[in-house]
Amino acid sequence: MRNFLSLIGKICLFIIFILLSQLPLLPLISGQIVARYPMWIIAPLIIVCYLILIGILFYTVKRTTGKSPFKKVTGKNIRFILAAYVVMILAKGILLTLMTKFYHQTISANDQAINSLVTDKTSLLMTILVIVLVPITEELLYRGVFTSFFFKNQPFWQVAMSGVIFGLMHSSTNFISALVYVTMGWILAYVYVHTKNLSNSLTLHILNNAPFISVLFN
Repeated sequence: MRNFLSLIGKICLFIIFILLSQLPLLPLISGQIVARYPMWIIAPLIIVCYLILIGILFYTVKRTTGKSPFKKVTGKNIRFILAAYVVMILAKGILLTLMTKFYHQTISANDQAINSLVTDKTSLLMTILVIVLVPITEELLYRGVFTSFFFKNQPFWQVAMSGVIFGLMHSSTNFISALVYVTMGWILAYVYVHTKNLSNSLTLHILNNAPFISVLFN
């Protein structure tokens, strides 16, 4: 009974963390807030919200596992990350090609949503979010917290379920679009579970998001 209640508590806490991870972006999504208040007020508030959430997630993982999830990235890790990055690029390329063929859609709904938030007014903030704060938050949440809460000593299910949840939490309008993010989630989760180092999956996540800089300043 105690184990069951503990599991229910972890599920509820994980859902709360997911909801909290969506809140900082609400001011950007709401065009009225951006129009009414200057970015020198909005941007620091959003950044502080992310930093607080990152601190909470980091504390949760460290307390649950008894150690920091972030470790030094070694030369061997770099080669593994680059190999995983190549696999991710190839997988995304194949899936996006299929999405274009079957759904006549060249960009995912999630990317469209991100692009819609980019303006001259928000470009710097979006750069910080997309390249730094969002990857850190998502790695701590979907890899760090999830694997420390669920399916301990079951790496297959940690990777499989973490990837599915990560993918479903990104906006999609068709099956292939969802599969793009699920596949990304599987690769990121595999890197973390295989190396036991969140710095590695975070590095891969940042590499994946880095091309958005060209969109942000286009």
